[in-house]
Order: sequence, then structure tokens, then C-alpha cells
Amino acid sequence: MNKFIGVLFFITLALTQLVCVPATAEGIKKGGILRYATNNTCTTPGYTPECTTNASLIYLTTAYESLTYYDDSGKVIGKLAAKWETNPKEPSITWYLRKNVKFADGTPFNADAVKTNIEEYQKCNRNETKNVASCKVINDTTIKMVLKEWSSSTLESVGFFIYYMSPAALKDVNKLRNSSCGTGPFQVTEFKSGVSVKYTANRNYWQPGKPYLDGVEIDTVTEPTTRASAFQAGEYEILHMNNLTVAQQLIKDPKFILETNKSGQGLVGTGLIPNSSDSSSPFANVLVRQAMCYAIDSEALCKAFGYGMLIATNQWAAPNAVTYSKDVKGYPYNPAKAKQLLAQAGYPNGFSTTVTTDPGNKDIFTAAANMLSEVGIQCNINLVDESTQVKLYSTGTWKGIMGHFHSISPDLGLYMGRHLDKDAAFYAAGIQHPQDALALLGKIRIAPTETVKEDLEHQMQTLIYDKYALFGKPLFIQNEPVFKYSYVMDDGRGVDHVATWNIENCWLNK
Repeated sequence: MNKFIGVLFFITLALTQLVCVPATAEGIKKGGILRYATNNTCTTPGYTPECTTNASLIYLTTAYESLTYYDDSGKVIGKLAAKWETNPKEPSITWYLRKNVKFADGTPFNADAVKTNIEEYQKCNRNETKNVASCKVINDTTIKMVLKEWSSSTLESVGFFIYYMSPAALKDVNKLRNSSCGTGPFQVTEFKSGVSVKYTANRNYWQPGKPYLDGVEIDTVTEPTTRASAFQAGEYEILHMNNLTVAQQLIKDPKFILETNKSGQGLVGTGLIPNSSDSSSPFANVLVRQAMCYAIDSEALCKAFGYGMLIATNQWAAPNAVTYSKDVKGYPYNPAKAKQLLAQAGYPNGFSTTVTTDPGNKDIFTAAANMLSEVGIQCNINLVDESTQVKLYSTGTWKGIMGHFHSISPDLGLYMGRHLDKDAAFYAAGIQHPQDALALLGKIRIAPTETVKEDLEHQMQTLIYDKYALFGKPLFIQNEPVFKYSYVMDDGRGVDHVATWNIENCWLNK
């Protein structure tokens, strides 16, 4: 379970590293270097199309910006885009860009720069830009992206996952790989692959008076105990902790303020998914899948194993997210109901099956297996390494039950589709594909407005979980809380999207 759990901590810089000038009229103090330690590395801090994982986002959002971002409920809001209009009939997205924005080298951020970046991402075969047929520059601050087909997912794909580079800097990609040139609040001054990235304030930044800090330093410290010791010794202001055992010791320290992501945006959901595509398996019967869900007490598992960092859920969403449906009844712990359904399905004495997991999730999945045994579903634990696990879920060849890991996002059409589509890459070959669920997925993707889309997504949650129990039992969403000293202000680390921050707003009240 450790590889899916991250915890972020903030601590003090040595006084020799911290220089703050008097507070502004708003009471905000300027100056100082914010230091951050993580286990994550990046292949490049500057050539953004080659940054393909969420682990890269902390590096990207220090120096670069995208057209859109998320608020704390998971709704899409503007960043470099002031507003946008969608036209499903054409189909197209027209972006109205912020005025008077420049890259760090002084090059204007405009519609031509957006077009150049989209084409650069397409040259790198990024999936996010595959649905863009062409970019039509209307004027300096207006660009229309004509799409190959209408998909509501394209708004998020193009809006959030494209990070804009200076067209002038793109003339030397090799140099850009080891530096940066974006519209973001800081720019790279030193990059040591696998070791550290140092940034200094971008004095061309478009938000007046920002950033407040002089610089940011991100260090890679792979061993979690070493990283935690450095945190406690005052070597870092922020600590990303991917080890739950180490993290829970730090949680007990009353010196730290705890902030958490409430929308689930960017988090990973974890559950148990039965193989329902095998017609000879008991789990081909929906009553058996529902019995499995009733037999597991997810609240108890979160309490026993989560140290306050796991959020129980009954669907593919965090409880406060825009995609969360209050209409989903789910499967509250009810062993008697589980036994009743098993008998109704023709298994009054239960049956034997297998639970496949990686060593990191062994304890919590074993506890769930023990709950299943109480209702007659006897489970053998099959431990596999990560590469074997990926092969099993990508080919649909796991036996019985397997760990289900899925990304949380406000776009079910995009993220659930990666599991539900018949030809999807994740788990799809091991599950059934009800026609009404596929039809509803299609409606979500062509929804003309966000309001219509959210209503359809709520319907999808009910259909997938209450009617079919298709993805089995959702256990929890892994929260990634932020721990910090009280003088670190307004950083936004892990609040709106767990892998990013609004570092331009950060200041040190000291």
C-alpha cells in the first residue's frame, strides 16, 4: 500500500537560508527559499511533452502553467485561459487567453504560442492532443481548436495536461530539457538528474507582485527514513512522504498543521475487482459480486490501516467531488445480506477463490479476505510483483479477485473509460461490458455542457456500482495530506490537485 500513499510535510529553513523583507500592505512577507524533499524524480524539468506522469507535475507547476486548473471541488477553472467556449456540433473549443502574459524570456504568450505547443505535443505523440485536428489563430488572444470528434474529455486533456513553453526556447530542445522557459512563477537555474532542481523567481511573471518567494529547491531523497530525518532536522520546508509507516509517526507530532485534498483530484482509488468475464467463475453472477461487496467492511479497514489518510467511498469519486453521487446506495457492511445473496446465487456453502495483490497491499487485502471467509468465500492470497500485476490486469487473466487501482478525476468519461471500454488498457478484459453502461459512457463523452455531463456521471456511478457491482468493492481513496509549520502560507500543495501546488501564492510568515 505504501507506493500509493503520499504525505507532504512542511518544516523550517535554517536562518542562514531564510531572508524575509518587511510585510507588504496586505501583510504578506516577501523573500526566502522554500526547500522540498521527495522520492520522485523527473526526466526533464523543462521540455514538458516528455513529462508524462503525475509525479512530474510538482516540477512542471513550479515553472510552467496550463490553460486550466481545478478548484477545491474538482471543477475546471481558468489559468492561462480567461474563458473558453465549446461547440460540440462543429466540434471545437475556442480559448480566450489572458492578456499581457509573457514567458520568462520575454516572448509573448499568445495564440501562436499555444498553436506551437499543441503541435509540439503532437510530434511527441501525446494522447492529450490526438483529438485536435487543427488550431486556428483568430487573434493574439483567441484560438480555436477544431477537434476530430466531440469529446468532453478533450477540455481537460488539452486544458490541464499541456504545459506551455516559449516558442523561442523550443528552437533548442536539448538546452530546454535541462532548464525551463515557461510563464510560471519560477524558472530552473540548476538541474541535476535524479538529485535536485533549483528554481529562482521569474521577474516576468504576469501576476503583479508575485511570486513572493525568492526561489524553490526540490531534492530527491529516495529512502523514506532518511527523508523524514532531514525533515525533522530542519533541512526542508516541505516533505513528500510515500511510506505510510514513517508518515504515521510524523502525524502524531502536534507541531504540524494538517491540510488535505477534499475533491479527490489526482488521488488513487483502491478496491477489489472480481473477474466477471470468465463465465465459469462465480463472479460472472452479479449476485455473487454484490455479496462480496456486502461482506467487506471498508470503514473498518480504513480505520485499522489508514492512520487517518484513507477516505472510505462507495464509488469512483471522493465524497466531496463533483462526480460523487449521493444517490449511490453502495454496499454497507452486512454479512447476513452477503450470505443471503450467495444462497440465492446457488452457493449456500460458499466457494473458494483467489485474491491477487502486490506485497505492499498484502495486509489490508488479507484483512478483507478474512471478512470474505466469514460469509463462505474462502480466499487464497496470491502475491505478485508489480510487473506481473500489470500483465494480469491488462490481459484480464487474473483469477477470482484482484486489487483495483484507479485515478480520481472530475472526468469519468476519460478515466473510467480506460477501464470500462471493451478495448481499454486497464482491467477491461477481465470484466463484463453491459450495453447500457457503454451507451451511458458514450453520452458522457459527448455531453454538450458540464451540467449535463455531471448529471450523466452521477447516473453512471449508480449503474456501475448499485446495479452491476462491476468494479467490485471500492475500499478507499488514498488521501495525501499536507503537514506544515504554521508560518508556511498559501502554498496550496496537494489541496486542489494532490500532485501540484500554487507556489506563486506561497509566502513565509516569519
